[in-house]
Amino acid sequence: MAVRAIRCGTLFDGTGGVLLRDALVVVTDGRITSVGPAASGGVAPSAETVDLRDRFVMPGLIDCHSHASLVPGEGDQLGQLRRGPVPQALAATRNLRRDLAAGTTTMRIMGEEHFVDVDVRDAIEAGVIPGPRLLVAGRGLAADNGHGRALTSYDGVDDVRRGARENLRRGANHVKIFVTGGVSSPGPMPTGSAYTREEIRAAVEEADRVGTYAAAHAHGGPGLQLAVREGVRTIEHGALATDEDIALLIERRVWLICTFAIFMHPSGIEQGDGHRPAIMDKVRSARRVVAENFPRHLASGVRFACGTDSMHGLMPFELQTLVRFGVSPADALLAGTRWGAEACRIDNEVGTIEPGKRADLIALDGDPLKDMTALERVSLVMKNGVVYEDQS
Repeated sequence: MAVRAIRCGTLFDGTGGVLLRDALVVVTDGRITSVGPAASGGVAPSAETVDLRDRFVMPGLIDCHSHASLVPGEGDQLGQLRRGPVPQALAATRNLRRDLAAGTTTMRIMGEEHFVDVDVRDAIEAGVIPGPRLLVAGRGLAADNGHGRALTSYDGVDDVRRGARENLRRGANHVKIFVTGGVSSPGPMPTGSAYTREEIRAAVEEADRVGTYAAAHAHGGPGLQLAVREGVRTIEHGALATDEDIALLIERRVWLICTFAIFMHPSGIEQGDGHRPAIMDKVRSARRVVAENFPRHLASGVRFACGTDSMHGLMPFELQTLVRFGVSPADALLAGTRWGAEACRIDNEVGTIEPGKRADLIALDGDPLKDMTALERVSLVMKNGVVYEDQS
């Protein structure tokens, strides 16, 4: 039985309670067994001590939307997805190591070709390669003429059902469907749907049938509303969402997954495909709309969490952007931890530092409640009670 006693200078446990100074977290065989003041003691003499008395300790970050093999700053994201499985797996190995080193201990992958995400997830779980705990979608369901179409497409109710079932048979944790247009592809950025009501419903039904859920790429407007009304449980991006769209998300208790870095950070789409006027125009437009609307949306009561959308290692930027849009630092940290776990339906396992949960935590040099740049100074990452040693 492996026991670790983690001494924390400041503990943000993600439960919404008060900060605990000079805290002690005890981990037994990868799970948290007790949390409390260090003065309470009660640790076996044989326990290994991890001294973090000079650091801020919080749950590991949860990236609710990414793609393991992509790097937007390299451009041509669909071209990257069309590579063979070996180049994609090698890229994913590099990218996921970076995510883990930056404090992301759980990540939801929202579509890969060749089922690379399934294989990489299994390799991480087997200890073959380092990386966050992965929740995977398999191949994203995209219409032949829709955004997100790389090597495969699914058209018509029967084809959508077949695609969803194949993903689930191969071990997908959820179903991903591309509903509206996107920022990173040329052409207009429509808010209508590439799929019919019946096609979206088929994806939702197949997910529901096996006890999981469907997530929809949707930026706003009629396409977003159609996806929500047909039963998807998370809306990915929502950059063009209107007040009416947000009201519908609140009414149906659907999660909004914010993804800011890919179009707001200079190393994202701007670096990769910014030389293409049609795409850069969409990036600038999305920046203007989001800056105007998201402070209001995030204060509306909508449930939200964050993802980097393949901007590996940039969860700090996502949470910092929430704060720039008026979210309190404490709520931004919750969006990156507990709320992310709730959106991904894994809050019984991770997202907070509580007895019974997996021992996923990070230590920061600095207090992000006072200075959000402290999130960029991760000095320790623990996943399942094991301290990650960055070999890069």
